Amino acid sequence: MPLLPPTSYVVEAMLSCRGKISALLAFFALAAPAAAQGPTVPDVILGGHLYPKPQGLAYVYGQVRVPLGSTQPVAGQTVALYQSVYPFTDWSQVASLTTDFKGYFSFNETIGQNVAFRALWGSVQSKDKLVKLPLRISLTARRVGRQVLFRGSTYPPRPGAVVDLQRIGRHGGFHTFARVRIGTAAGYERRIRIAGGGVFRALAPADPAFAAGASRPVRVKPKR
Repeated sequence: MPLLPPTSYVVEAMLSCRGKISALLAFFALAAPAAAQGPTVPDVILGGHLYPKPQGLAYVYGQVRVPLGSTQPVAGQTVALYQSVYPFTDWSQVASLTTDFKGYFSFNETIGQNVAFRALWGSVQSKDKLVKLPLRISLTARRVGRQVLFRGSTYPPRPGAVVDLQRIGRHGGFHTFARVRIGTAAGYERRIRIAGGGVFRALAPADPAFAAGASRPVRVKPKR
């Protein structure tokens, strides 16, 4: 599949969510004034996010810009793309990109944790863009008498991390009712006395290396 231009990709992603019309109007309301005004000095803007699938595929995109009326070209420019992981002190170049006729450039990479990106066009540097990767976490739940046995694991392993066990409330939101710590084998397990049923999930809170990750919801029937 060919890459979409940055603006088109953002619009397409927004159209796939709820509130299609309002999201589209909000996007153009923000983008139009900035595009019309233009920068006062040459600059590089940088964006990025994850694709829905596969896990960890990041899309990083940007544009080199010059003030309105400038004769400085934006097409065919070389942009060096750098990346860094926590604690974000060491940077390494991952790509040398060439801009299209409007100054756009893009890059794909599969990341294994939160990654910060920056672009350098000559002596002009973009602001850093942090692309966050949710921690993968699994959950199984089965009834054992009046108790429910919750089990799961994370990938990559996070021994010692705390996992929130959550249940859907009557108004539809998830609420934490218990916490469990991941053991040295990267798994967690806890039995909790629950007479009624419900829909449950596990939530791994965010840390410097990963964004918060949630398991798929699991339904448990009430005790008969």
